[in-house]
Amino acid sequence: MNRTMKILLSLTLLFAMALSALPVHAEEALMPLADQFIYEPDESEENAEATRAANAAYREKIASLVQDSDVVCTSETLRFEVGQVLAVEDFTALTWRVSNLTDKTVFIATSEFFATFSGIEYDVCGGLHWGNLVLAPGASADARFHGVLWSHFEPGEGAFSLEMKVYDISQEAEEVAALVDGGGEFYPGESGCPLLEDVRLAVPVTMEAGEVRSALPDGQPLEWEMDGYVLRVTQADMSDVGAQFALERIYESKDAALADSPVGDDSFWSYELLSADGAKWVSTAFGNIPEEPVELEDGRWAWQYSTRVYYMVSQPDAVILRAKRYEGNGYDESANEDVTLNFA
Repeated sequence: MNRTMKILLSLTLLFAMALSALPVHAEEALMPLADQFIYEPDESEENAEATRAANAAYREKIASLVQDSDVVCTSETLRFEVGQVLAVEDFTALTWRVSNLTDKTVFIATSEFFATFSGIEYDVCGGLHWGNLVLAPGASADARFHGVLWSHFEPGEGAFSLEMKVYDISQEAEEVAALVDGGGEFYPGESGCPLLEDVRLAVPVTMEAGEVRSALPDGQPLEWEMDGYVLRVTQADMSDVGAQFALERIYESKDAALADSPVGDDSFWSYELLSADGAKWVSTAFGNIPEEPVELEDGRWAWQYSTRVYYMVSQPDAVILRAKRYEGNGYDESANEDVTLNFA
């Protein structure tokens, strides 16, 4: 069993692959890629105006990094027109229009397992209308895709690739369209639908290095004396498209560490990442905690925690790292412990 537990800090439908049968008129302009990052706070959210302002500023930055594309790919069944691309620090995003060239209603089947960047798979990806899509004869749809690579790709020339299978579903078009519109799953191969073609969308993209800011002075860890332990932050990196953090909660003995465990049913601690200005910034992030503390070179013991922000809707200059404690039936807000990490 994997000894690393993934803890979901925040989840958004933006990373769920959408299913749709609705065509988009070909004469309409493709949505700007930066609009993938739009976040509209609910009026009940705190600091809604700060969030709107921060999101608008962030989308301007993303727009400055986006490149227009003139890539057009045509197969026997489909035509793809790529609009814009973004590739920075192992994050990629693309927009394209796909058109059905046949006189049949087709189902375009794919998944995150068939998306790669120069052979590297994606750790997390999502978007809209990029897979499991129903298209009527002659219809078009606008797609958008975004994802973070599973492993590092050195800056330079690369290529985004998406493998698809195109099925003829003319005999059951209405039923399939209703199914996918309702969020259901359709398996054309198992349903006996004829396979018309295997299609591969390939888009040359240059991966840029981007700007990465660290909250660690000269790369040296930051330490704070907390209640019963020492907090040591060993990584705090903020790029244009994501962030990575790593920390240690250090105790004088193994018993002391085990008595303050992040793993449990009745009592445990976790971390939250907040923008210091109150605006929402994390859309999707995952944290990793080992099942046991580790012994350090000086004989002390530490829980080592890391988290990665895969998708964000603003880029703060300062982040509050908040330790939260769960007790019984909920989090004890009075037990919160905050430290501030400055990236400016």
